Amino acid sequence: MKENDKWFVRAILPFGGVESWSESTISLVLGWGWLVLIVVLLWVIWRVYMTIKMIDYVSAIRWTFLQIKVPEEAEQTPKAIESAFDIWDGIHKGADLVERYFDGYIEAWYSCEIRCIKDKAQYIMVVPNAHRSFLEDVIYGQYPQAEITEVEDYTLRYSWKDIDKEFDLYGTELDLVDDDYLPIKTYREYEDIFAEEEKYVDPHQALIEAYTNIPENQEFWVQILVRPIDPVDIAKWEKKGEAEIDKLAGKEPKNEMGLMGQIAHGLLAWPVEILKAFIEGPIEAGKSTSGALDFPRVSAADSAKMDGILRKISQGGYKVKIRLLHLAPIGQLHKPNISRAIGAFKQFNTFNMNAFMPGPDTKTNGPNYIMKQWRRYMRKRRVFLNYQWRDLGKYEDGYMLSAEELATLVHFPVKYVKAPAVERSKAGVGAAPDNLPYPT
Repeated sequence: MKENDKWFVRAILPFGGVESWSESTISLVLGWGWLVLIVVLLWVIWRVYMTIKMIDYVSAIRWTFLQIKVPEEAEQTPKAIESAFDIWDGIHKGADLVERYFDGYIEAWYSCEIRCIKDKAQYIMVVPNAHRSFLEDVIYGQYPQAEITEVEDYTLRYSWKDIDKEFDLYGTELDLVDDDYLPIKTYREYEDIFAEEEKYVDPHQALIEAYTNIPENQEFWVQILVRPIDPVDIAKWEKKGEAEIDKLAGKEPKNEMGLMGQIAHGLLAWPVEILKAFIEGPIEAGKSTSGALDFPRVSAADSAKMDGILRKISQGGYKVKIRLLHLAPIGQLHKPNISRAIGAFKQFNTFNMNAFMPGPDTKTNGPNYIMKQWRRYMRKRRVFLNYQWRDLGKYEDGYMLSAEELATLVHFPVKYVKAPAVERSKAGVGAAPDNLPYPT
């Protein structure tokens, strides 16, 4: 250590006893602190660079807006779209090291949307141009009579600059009440046991009726963003569900130990077992050490929860984000319509397992104190722009839903939906057209 550095150490540590053990530490900091500073600075620069590259990557995505119409006599159940979601998992592509750490690559996603105006409901899919033909082929495969038409982005009729000037809105992102390995209510549970013929009751019947029975110049928008993810991440999510099942069943949590951990555990347990045998004596054949078999008792609610978790995680899952918007001219946004925006999704809730709720940080009627009006305006602008950008955020954002849950929330209405507001195709095309455009 230089003489000047020693003087500095003695100046800040005037007590000889403290100096004796701290001088070497401070010398190390003074000598190598610059390296730590450079490492931190490089990490910050890299994070800023990655953020910029990620924005550039997402901004370069070109989207296609497809309106899907299905004839009223079509007999497909939500199982058809459930199969489609599983097939659309094929758009996932794992990033290599260069893409992940230098190019700002984000795994592809798509959006399933419902636009409702007075007496009319439109089903629209927003897909990246690169995957358009693949997603269209899957739709035609599951719905041979479907009519798919490219349309304009319906959100462009509105501008965020006109919020609280030309129009008002209520918006929110829906969150799950509990952990995402717990299921919501799915289409398999919608059945009218008293019906003589068609026992299945489509939940979209109530949703469409609620969202289309509105005055002129008002709209309801539903956006369900879906991102297929890496099987490794799905496996981690499944393990969380399995751990919860074990917990509900009263099992001891599994502690995964490495080889050295297992050896150490065996060496420590060996003397204990010898001492236990010495005290209790040898165990007679056919005799249990605990006296009688002790099976854990599981309540009916926990048993149902275990079955629900197992069913969900066994299907795999997708990262999902759901947005709701209700737009109305200034002065015409009323509380009953705000209530129906959330109420239409309550039919998917299972209160002993999982349910939807308005995101506390995104609902636009949320802030009630301290600069309330300005904070509400900022939330309105943010949720509107995120809807318009189809923003799903980072790879980790969103929560996990299975294909069965997704098929419950959004599926093309067939004969089970009697709502007259649904736009139908007049005649099925029978198969995908020969001139289906492919990306270049």
